[in-house]
Amino acid sequence: MAAPNTGILSEITPLLPSHYDTQSRTVQTDCSPKHEVQLLLGYSIPLVGTYLLQYFYNLIIILVASRLSTKELAGVSIGITTMNITGFAIFEGMTTSLDTLCSQAYGSGNLKLVGLHVQRMVLLQLLVSVPVGTLWICSPWILKRVVFQEDAAILAGSFLRITLIGLPGYAIFEAGKRFAQAQGNFTASLVSLLVCAPANLFLNWLLVFHFDLGVTGAALAAALTNNLRPVFLVLHLRFISPWTLQCWPGFTGAVFRNWGPMIQLSIPGAAMTLCEWFAFEILTFSTSYLSTAHIAAQTLLCTCEILVWHIPFSVSTAMTTRIGQLIGAGAVDTARKAVQTYTIVFAVIGIMDTGLLIFVVTQIINPFFIRDQEVRDLVDGTMYIISAFQFSDASACCTQGIMRGLGKQLIAGWVTFGVNYLWALPLALFLELGPPGLGLKGIWSSLAGCVFLLTAAEAAILKMMNWDRAALEAKEREHSDTVEVDEIGENLMWR
Repeated sequence: MAAPNTGILSEITPLLPSHYDTQSRTVQTDCSPKHEVQLLLGYSIPLVGTYLLQYFYNLIIILVASRLSTKELAGVSIGITTMNITGFAIFEGMTTSLDTLCSQAYGSGNLKLVGLHVQRMVLLQLLVSVPVGTLWICSPWILKRVVFQEDAAILAGSFLRITLIGLPGYAIFEAGKRFAQAQGNFTASLVSLLVCAPANLFLNWLLVFHFDLGVTGAALAAALTNNLRPVFLVLHLRFISPWTLQCWPGFTGAVFRNWGPMIQLSIPGAAMTLCEWFAFEILTFSTSYLSTAHIAAQTLLCTCEILVWHIPFSVSTAMTTRIGQLIGAGAVDTARKAVQTYTIVFAVIGIMDTGLLIFVVTQIINPFFIRDQEVRDLVDGTMYIISAFQFSDASACCTQGIMRGLGKQLIAGWVTFGVNYLWALPLALFLELGPPGLGLKGIWSSLAGCVFLLTAAEAAILKMMNWDRAALEAKEREHSDTVEVDEIGENLMWR
């Protein structure tokens, strides 16, 4: 029996008009700890593989460049850093809006709206690609004015120009990932990346070593692989997971309207990602004022930390999808109960992550990859501080994942900006380069305190937040697209 129309949301109150009531429920509202842990585990394992594979693609480029010469390695390193900050970080931040919109639409039973959100995001990202591409085309002239080594700057600019070829593919894949993930399909993107991996290795061998194209070949191999990713993703969804096409609305004029909710979530999402990435780059650059050994140690520590960080981040993405589905379904109490389980899960992940980081650095990196004793001493001296940071960072992944599930990217963005740039960054530079002279210990102790404060602030906000209001806002977003979805009707391109 339908719930009475009292105007108050309960777990069974429909969030959509009556003409959507005939759709089957798409979300399980069992929130027992065992069920939630099993769900997170099933979602997170392929996600960890997905994000690690994406990260390893950059490592492949760096390894290939390291086989060429120091000059090529420097150029590629500058190019990748610029590429991440001015391009990929923006797109990744923008697509976090789909973590909210698509999961809430799926949870409400408004299935076609999932695909409509993805189509709009692809168009928005292609529009954003224009200024990003213009910047990359002009990058050789720009980088020569900010990078001391002119040869490295020119190589980095050439790398960015070639990488531009793969920018549309990267954007489409990031949006397409969310189309599958919102429906609980977290393996499609992983399979696509696994198929692309040997293609990427072959292209690197062919272009870099066989045709002797150097950095240009490495960039072209990465760009072509980026364009292959969405192709394999579409093929997987079409032939291996055809049930996901229940959310594909076909192409209509609705894709050009009602971009407001998406833009309102995309801007703070992109700002939050840029804020975090740029702060790290500033601190890494600041170590150049200490010594070459400090740069090497900081680079190794950052690489290991980012590698291990992918575990809590992947789990937080899975959690965002689950919370978004529950909020979209109007199951507010269920979402609250699930969050209690997630808090314990992330505490365990934080402890495991800390142990894993210590193991990777002390048992793998130090004995096998560091020959310089000064660098080894710097890494050893900073190890336990960065471990404390890793535990805090896992907790921050939890609170920010909940924020995204509730559609509160704007609040999370302001908190992240304030904590990073009003406290963490100035304090880190003071402790590192100022009178305390703590070096790397100053950087990581400041960051650990910053992330702890960030987590505490977001946890307090979540405690005070009106979750019923978040569900109503999700309902309003759904209603604003009701006419658009009705217009789509049964005119589907894929059946």
